[in-house]
Amino acid sequence: IGMNKTDSGYAPVSGFLQYLMSLSPSFAPDNLPFTYTIHEFSPLLDSSNMEPRNWLQLVEDINANYEKYDGFVIIHGTDTLAYTASALSFLLENLNKTVVITGSQIPMIEPYSDANNNLLGALMIAGQYDIPEVTVFFADKLLRGNRVQKFSAWDWTAFDAGVYPLLATWGGDLRLQSEHMLSFAKAPFRGYTAVSEQVVLVYLFPGITGTYVREALAPPAKGAVLLAFGTGNGPDMNSDFLKALKEANDRGVVIVDASQCFRGNVDLTHYATASALKDAGLIGAFDMTPEAAFTKLTWLLAHPDYKS
Repeated sequence: IGMNKTDSGYAPVSGFLQYLMSLSPSFAPDNLPFTYTIHEFSPLLDSSNMEPRNWLQLVEDINANYEKYDGFVIIHGTDTLAYTASALSFLLENLNKTVVITGSQIPMIEPYSDANNNLLGALMIAGQYDIPEVTVFFADKLLRGNRVQKFSAWDWTAFDAGVYPLLATWGGDLRLQSEHMLSFAKAPFRGYTAVSEQVVLVYLFPGITGTYVREALAPPAKGAVLLAFGTGNGPDMNSDFLKALKEANDRGVVIVDASQCFRGNVDLTHYATASALKDAGLIGAFDMTPEAAFTKLTWLLAHPDYKS
């Protein structure tokens, strides 16, 4: 949202977003029914540079300020936004405050940009509504954080939640779909500050070899998400490929089978080609996105109660 033009292309610049917001009456404190503060991280990151440790920075910041604010808006680049939204949905346990992640396809500095609308909408939602979960606001739609995927690098509607319904839509006002939202937690809020960085993604492709899989799942890998065909299928006639998966599973590597398809569920009993993966020890992700499966595994493998 707050990038500026440089000789190398758009890049984040410290203080630039605050400057752009100061030029717009939409963000003037007197024009909004709430107050807000801006916390800028240092260094600022293009989201392509995000790493799991940066998710933990966000958690630590929310932990430190949880009682001070009614809601939180996270301004994020679109490239890895779905990973961060998914990760925070697991790391922020028993969340009873609104967390909205947003970004833009075109930076605010450009005259034709979606930045103002997305940022203002995110602020209005976090500042006025109690939605106890991590969400993404983009192109007038409020989506569940661990359901989103980026499916366009060009359209204003960059994100979609697949088969999961919208949480809200913004037009002349905000129309909430409360029946699709999480219930308020009764247990105390807890922000986890550890993730495993020993999880890998393996994209299944025609001709994949056992050697390729062994290298991908070699130590120190402790978890993996296999992005399989269709409803979780793989080459059941490729014995060395299946053997490599079984070897990793026997070694204690947790392997989750997720679909490469944008919509659809993994069912490891539907086709023989999926049953072969189940026999190798893989766990079906059902309707989880690749981003959700990956980030949930990073959380689970670092969870204090994981082994039990």
